[in-house]
Amino acid sequence: HLGHALAELDDLDGAQSLLDAALDAAEEMTAAFSRVQLYRSLARHADAQGRPGAALDYVRRAVALLAATDDTLDLARAHLLSGRILMTHGRPDAAGLHFDLAERLFGKNAEAVDVANLYTDQARRAVALGDGEEAVRRAGAAIDAVGDDYPREKGNAIWALAEGLALGSDADGADDAFRRATDLLAEQSHRRDYVEAYRAWGKFLRRAGREDEALEVLEKAADLAAEPVGADTRGAR
Repeated sequence: HLGHALAELDDLDGAQSLLDAALDAAEEMTAAFSRVQLYRSLARHADAQGRPGAALDYVRRAVALLAATDDTLDLARAHLLSGRILMTHGRPDAAGLHFDLAERLFGKNAEAVDVANLYTDQARRAVALGDGEEAVRRAGAAIDAVGDDYPREKGNAIWALAEGLALGSDADGADDAFRRATDLLAEQSHRRDYVEAYRAWGKFLRRAGREDEALEVLEKAADLAAEPVGADTRGAR
């Protein structure tokens, strides 16, 4: 848990040191769930470091452990993580299988936050495949599912909506959605998320020919990314 918290603060070296120590002790863990948590944390951390092969290896270990249990909820979440890692590294086609499996495993009794995360990831996959209409539909479903109870997840869903709108002809709608998403993520997410949201917004503005606005947003993203680890950037806008 401490390693995960350090990763949230972008202290990747500190997180790696703690996770390595936990991995050394993994064979002594008798509770499968504890090992699953460790493998998922290692997968997320490897993904953040740009090591997709290692990330997928760890999440496959988690899936193998979960497949031997009746824990379909955590198995669904592991498949969702697998798909997310594949998406991060430009493999939307492969990610689709994992998202479909997660959707079936979640079933009709999934928690709102899980549904929102699934639909958001499916919206991002649709964006990667150039299907703006499907992206908008899935992102809208994610926003509806999460309501106002999970502002971080709502921010990510609105970000996905913005990307979907940007594929169509609704430039004003996309700009507004990017603005809403970055406002939420700046307050509720860790820095890596909202820096990437700002960058996506700036790239959209540049594609739309709004160069002055794009420069302002991209400069904001650069300023946020340059903040020292642990600095309080909340409310920087």
